[in-house]
Amino acid sequence: MAQTANAGVGSSAIHSDDSASTTIAGEAASAVGDNGGSGLGEARAAANVGDGVIVNTDGNQVGANNIGSADVTSGGLFNSNVQFQVGNGNMAINQQIGTEQESGTLQIGDNNMALISQQDSANEAAIAQVGDDNDAAIVQDGVDNGGAIAQLGDGNSSFGLQVGGPDNYMASSQVGDDNSSVIFQDGVNNTAASLQEDNNNQSFISQGGGTTVSLAAINGMVFGGSLPAGASISGNGIASLGSTNNAAASLQLGDGNRSAILQTGNGNSAINYQNSR
Repeated sequence: MAQTANAGVGSSAIHSDDSASTTIAGEAASAVGDNGGSGLGEARAAANVGDGVIVNTDGNQVGANNIGSADVTSGGLFNSNVQFQVGNGNMAINQQIGTEQESGTLQIGDNNMALISQQDSANEAAIAQVGDDNDAAIVQDGVDNGGAIAQLGDGNSSFGLQVGGPDNYMASSQVGDDNSSVIFQDGVNNTAASLQEDNNNQSFISQGGGTTVSLAAINGMVFGGSLPAGASISGNGIASLGSTNNAAASLQLGDGNRSAILQTGNGNSAINYQNSR
């Protein structure tokens, strides 16, 4: 049975091949984790983001076979980066400063960590990981930036983190167990979508600042998060930046999941869907 969560224009989290997607002003980010596949026992993670300049990362694992691709399409004088790793214990870091830059990172294996950090406007980043115990982070500072993270496996953590909006968009999808996801955006007209499937996952989406988060990178690392773990949200603006017209969607299936969505300001929309199977 398919489940769907939608918020405002362009946030969506769909369980029928485990995807999260968000669109804003013709731009789109999607993250897909598929633990069913096409009858081949395929496990697949894919992250895509684009608005004419396009980043794609796609990896699957069928038995002992690892297949992956990372593609960046960009024109003109803009910077493009692709990293593709198969194996264990790998770390991938890419940092870009400027406009309309593209970065795609794919890791298949275990104990990998990936960071993409971008500053300025109209940048795009995608990370896909297939395996276990991976960390992922996209840190973007500027306007009109897009990011997508997809993780398949167990013990993974995902971040997000965009500041300096408006018009940022982020999608995160995790399939497996013990995953944690944080998407954080400030400013106006931002969209976010998060999907988690199965047990012990936690999700936290904050748009407009609060309730704790951090940032940094290029490259003072850091990242951040907070709420849940007994999640509580309380009033009087909650560190409001007056953010308006943001949209967020969160979908969780399985058991032991927690979710918190925090928005401040006017004209925001959010939806959360949980199913204990």
